[in-house]
Amino acid sequence: MKKGRHFTNVHLKARQRPTTIMKQANIRHSLLKLTACALLPLSAGWLSSCYKDKGNYDYHELEAVAIDTTDVGMQSEYAIMRFDTLVLSPKVYFEGQEVTDAAQAPLDYLWTIFSATTGTGSSQVIDTIGHERILNSVITRTGGNYLVQLVVTNRNDGVKQFFRLPVSVSEVFNGGWMVFYERADLPGYSDMALVFNPWTKLNANYNRYYTNLYETTNGEPLKGHPVRCLDIAVSLASGNNYVGLCTDYTLVGVSENGIEKALEFKEFFHEAPPTMAPTWYGQHGSGVMSGQSSEVLINDNQIFTNTYTYSATEGRNTRFGVPKIADGIGQLAPWNAEVPNTLNYGIVVYDQTYQRFRYAPYNGVQLEEFAPQSTEAAFDINNTGMQLLMADWGRGTSQGAGLRPHDYLIMAKGQQRYLAVANFSSSYPTDTNIGIGLYPMDGLCPDIAQATTMSASHVGSFIYYGAGNKVYTFAYDSNQPATPAWETPTADEQVTCVRIMKYYHGTIYSYGLVPRADNLVHIATWNERTRQGHLYQYLINPASGILNTTASYDYPIPGKVKDMAWKFSMQ
Repeated sequence: MKKGRHFTNVHLKARQRPTTIMKQANIRHSLLKLTACALLPLSAGWLSSCYKDKGNYDYHELEAVAIDTTDVGMQSEYAIMRFDTLVLSPKVYFEGQEVTDAAQAPLDYLWTIFSATTGTGSSQVIDTIGHERILNSVITRTGGNYLVQLVVTNRNDGVKQFFRLPVSVSEVFNGGWMVFYERADLPGYSDMALVFNPWTKLNANYNRYYTNLYETTNGEPLKGHPVRCLDIAVSLASGNNYVGLCTDYTLVGVSENGIEKALEFKEFFHEAPPTMAPTWYGQHGSGVMSGQSSEVLINDNQIFTNTYTYSATEGRNTRFGVPKIADGIGQLAPWNAEVPNTLNYGIVVYDQTYQRFRYAPYNGVQLEEFAPQSTEAAFDINNTGMQLLMADWGRGTSQGAGLRPHDYLIMAKGQQRYLAVANFSSSYPTDTNIGIGLYPMDGLCPDIAQATTMSASHVGSFIYYGAGNKVYTFAYDSNQPATPAWETPTADEQVTCVRIMKYYHGTIYSYGLVPRADNLVHIATWNERTRQGHLYQYLINPASGILNTTASYDYPIPGKVKDMAWKFSMQ
């Protein structure tokens, strides 16, 4: 980039020609005095002489202030990534002397950034980003063209000097790993972080992470405790999707590439429900068949679905309809079967009160019972006798693009814990053997009663579960005890969330667009004493679940993590 030399010349001209200016002023003063005498009515007896101007005029030179960008390493324009730190250090001269200390001159500094474009749709917001001669500021504005301006004000006479340069800001949010957490500094409010490194973003040769993105972008934190973050691929074109951020207070949609709030709660619906009380946000369908998948919301114990068709170009053009009709339904668990690769089901949910699964047909509105289950079934999905604690989808009956995952659910029968495996991917509601596995965990799984999070492998027969300050690997079909896979670096840290790198969309999965699919684990912890969260990332053996601890990424997170997910990208 070319270097520039920037001055404002009007004050220098006043400084260079003070004598001429004062002479011209004195001539005007004399003419005014003569004119005043000539206009006086001489016949007026009360006035015997000309008016005398007794004004006290004090003429002084303007104190020269200059801004110089020569030989300070500054470019004439900048192209940066959002959340990069912009450092600018112009020289400032006062009365011909370079200012190196604020106490040397009566000068105030104001750095601002504002849109370089005007007119309809352009942002009129002006952000203050600095009050010192040297600018050292993180640029949080969304992608676009901006002007960064320095105003130097002389406190003695109020005269200002201006300097501007163009700054182009690019977004970096097309991909990465999302972290959804409750703010440590604002309990009861949620926010999100994004992590970019070679493990979480294809072709990335850098390591960046950004925290408190929602508030930084939208000017306010997100009310409510975090429930779930999810990027649903309605469109295969980058930028046409919205990331759903669900708290126990609301659901919002933020732009895929800018994290700007684009959808309020009511805008998800044709007709919004009167009560805003979300408990679950998810999706249904594997993405292999266009038109088969649905966006899912459980709000105020009602189930809403939004069936959509994938598009190569268009974005969201459908909304949640009326809630499903349910006779004799109890309290719904915060869960739905997310990846059935079939049109046999439109939605599958779990009734905690009556301890049973229920389904609605594809594009149906009535929740219905499954067929009576045979005695050969591992458990009766119509009457499990258990509470659903946590669940994930994972390994199915085959591998590759045709994989049809099963649902893995940690369930409680009193003080006992079981891993239940259900096949909602290739079964029919009339099938009598949908519950295909039930594995007792108490004798084999240490600390299972204290487990708070779990994740199922997509290609290996194991799950991770987090309890206390440890993560365990449980190879459920081996009849062997669960083994400690990882322990927090400090005893005060507690595991709050474990996720394996995967994505529900089978087509995107099979195209190899999910980085480190199935062989990367994300572990989030929380230290109540220090009020500090943390994210750790390790590569794993996808078949066994053994962690490779010789290399890792770790990041401080300013809150207690509830959910994490891959951010969809077609890069």
